[in-house]
Amino acid sequence: MSVSISRLVPILCPLFVVLVRAAVCQGRPVSPSRGAYADSCLAPSEFQLGGAAIDADAEGVVERLGKALRVRRTSGEDDGGRYERLTYYYRPLELDVVRGMLSRIATHVPSTATPSGLHPGLERDSVRRILLSSGVTFKADADELLIEECSSGGVAGHLMVLTFDRKGRVLGISMSGDTE
Repeated sequence: MSVSISRLVPILCPLFVVLVRAAVCQGRPVSPSRGAYADSCLAPSEFQLGGAAIDADAEGVVERLGKALRVRRTSGEDDGGRYERLTYYYRPLELDVVRGMLSRIATHVPSTATPSGLHPGLERDSVRRILLSSGVTFKADADELLIEECSSGGVAGHLMVLTFDRKGRVLGISMSGDTE
């Protein structure tokens, strides 16, 4: 028994609309994650996790943290030419090292925090209170909150990203520098 596609279209189209509406009503995103920038910036001293700071000399940090669970080696190319990226995986942290400097720090572990106390597991309202104490505000309830570093020279280069789950809790924090 063969079924013509033209006979299936009137049945499948309404079914597709119902499924999309159901996904939206249940709070499932039907589009990719959206991010929002904070209305102001954070001090450079906030761009560290677990004692590891963006743009720090990687050798000292890696030595202090000890043996990594694993290390991944990749490479890339930018205006400075080809470079090697080493990603060190520790229980509380992931560190990217480029040209001997920390270019990215990330955590998903609640016990690892920024100097002001931002850490995975915080609810969005707690994040607002902590950031407000540093003069940082944000309006949107986006999946990702992006916060730039305040800089005296006008060129920041560092970015902190807080990723939230559907309930508004911080899933992870990552920071990236301008060494790549």
